[in-house]
Amino acid sequence: MGHEELVRHLIRTAEAKRDGILARAREEAGRLAEEALRKSEVMEREARDAAGREAERERLVRMNRARMEAGALRLRARASLADAVLTRLEERLSRLAGEARYPLVAERLYREILPEIPEGNVVLRADERAREVLEPMASDPRIRFEPLREGEIGGVEVSDEGGAFLLRNTLRSRFVKARPELMAEVSRRLPRPDE
Repeated sequence: MGHEELVRHLIRTAEAKRDGILARAREEAGRLAEEALRKSEVMEREARDAAGREAERERLVRMNRARMEAGALRLRARASLADAVLTRLEERLSRLAGEARYPLVAERLYREILPEIPEGNVVLRADERAREVLEPMASDPRIRFEPLREGEIGGVEVSDEGGAFLLRNTLRSRFVKARPELMAEVSRRLPRPDE
């Protein structure tokens, strides 16, 4: 019987060790499960926070892009308005050559360049209405009249016979020269993009 008792004792000892190992394993599994749950909750919060930050960043990027596009659109609209104003001004200048006061304007434009006309034979270009006023003033035989170049809208041009020297005092040349200042003035008077 001593063997039987020994076998039972070994079995009881093995079962007790097994039960102890199983209890420790259950405890460890529970601890690991709790730790995994805590980590998953932390990771979930971090993922939610990261997604929130990413969504906010994307929202800000899109809002900034929309603001920039709106600002650019307003600037293009202002430039278009300014161009329209200057186009209307140029149209008004081209009608000036047909108005009753135009001969006085042409005479004044001629008198402005008169001191700069070089010695020797010169060509004076003017349209028909300006020529009628200027012929008595420019009766010097060294001055030859020609029609104003196509595309000009009134005024006078003077060049030497070879065309090397040119004085241009036309409505279009004055408009082109004044255009940057006019554009700045028109732009200043238009509402700002941020208004």
